[in-house]
Amino acid sequence: MKRVLLVLVALLIVCAGGLYFFAQRILGSDLVRSQLEQQLSARLGQPVRIGSVRARIYPGIAIDLGEVSIGQPEALHAARIRAFTGIRALFADQIDVRSIEVVNARPGGAPATFDLSASVLGDRLDVKALTIRGPITKIEATGVMTSVARLEGQFEARSDLLDLNELIAIAGAMAPPQTTRARNAAPIPMHLSVKLASARVRFGTDEFKNMVTTIDAKPGHVVLDDLNAELFSGSFWGRLEANTAGASPVVRLTGQISKIDVVDLLKRTGSAGGVTGRLSGELSLSAQGTDGSQLVRSARGFIAATLGPGTLPHLDIVRTVVLAFGKPAPGAPQGSGTAFDSIRGTFTLASSTLTSENLRLRSRDLDSDGRVTLGVDTGAVDARADLSLSPELTAQAGTDLRRYAQENGRIILPATVSGTLDRPSVFIDVAAAAKRAITNEMKRRATDFIGGLFKKKKGGG
Repeated sequence: MKRVLLVLVALLIVCAGGLYFFAQRILGSDLVRSQLEQQLSARLGQPVRIGSVRARIYPGIAIDLGEVSIGQPEALHAARIRAFTGIRALFADQIDVRSIEVVNARPGGAPATFDLSASVLGDRLDVKALTIRGPITKIEATGVMTSVARLEGQFEARSDLLDLNELIAIAGAMAPPQTTRARNAAPIPMHLSVKLASARVRFGTDEFKNMVTTIDAKPGHVVLDDLNAELFSGSFWGRLEANTAGASPVVRLTGQISKIDVVDLLKRTGSAGGVTGRLSGELSLSAQGTDGSQLVRSARGFIAATLGPGTLPHLDIVRTVVLAFGKPAPGAPQGSGTAFDSIRGTFTLASSTLTSENLRLRSRDLDSDGRVTLGVDTGAVDARADLSLSPELTAQAGTDLRRYAQENGRIILPATVSGTLDRPSVFIDVAAAAKRAITNEMKRRATDFIGGLFKKKKGGG
């Protein structure tokens, strides 16, 4: 019995060796490599080059393709592609591929590599596992390529840590613009859809949480639709579009922000301590660049925002007003003007500067309407506004000022704010207030005079 077993083992070894030798001669030949290049080039519609071909019989009959490049210029390079086939491939004219494994593939220009395991059914690719790795980003995905030739498919993916700049670069490299291809090459009607969820998202030096989006990638154009993320203790919902046809992507962000902690937001821009409260509103911004700092510097657009309730810790408007026009009365509020119910305005953003022509502040002690410019990265502020004092503060002003400068029972004072958010200075334009008081008094007297004339005419008649 032992001799029989030894003979069987020896026969198996010989058969395996013969099968490997035969497979290597057939599947590993230069002829097969040339045929594969031709077949793949015809199927993909762009040139395919294979550096080496090697046959394997374990764990199944397969062909290892080494240093495979696709496209001219190169759109994809893979260190190894293993195509599993059957024993019929040893005797057939064409190789029937059942499944493939891709190792260390790199899309052209992308800061990432990927590994792939998938089964093949004609032009369809059922992806069992896809792992994309960048310097920061790692994405795990499954899905289906409904057409390999047309590069169409749908995937579901997740990531523990995702860098948004890397994601745009990866998507752009996988969906290159048609202008980068050879003029005589057939266009790629590529269309990939990816549902992506990430626990952490990094954008420049900022980090957000729990991002969910659907990525739609076409040649030269990538969209992150239904984009939800937690940021600065608040949330964002909207849409991010990236045009990747140029040397650097052009990005457009539209959507809504809700309950953003402005203290946390200002810390990220380097100007902290000037204002507190929660920020909500709508935005539409565009920018161009390959990293977070470039995108921030080039950003432009508009933001319709509401902030409050909150405080202006370093901007004591109330006390400045009271000291300018009289001494504080007993029990008068001391510095309560730093608290506000709301600040509203529509801001334009350009050259790292926010500008609003309709800034409105509402608080217990005063209301303010005016214009402001604010340096995003420096915190520099330049504001001009009319302050409408509350009845309580109006009562503390001098009798003549109350009589002449008030409108509807409230004194209106021109004011300017300069400096920075954390070191602002307030200036009450007393001369302008006095001029307004004189103008109001002249209007009042003219009205009284005209009214008196009409009364005399009526009496005389």
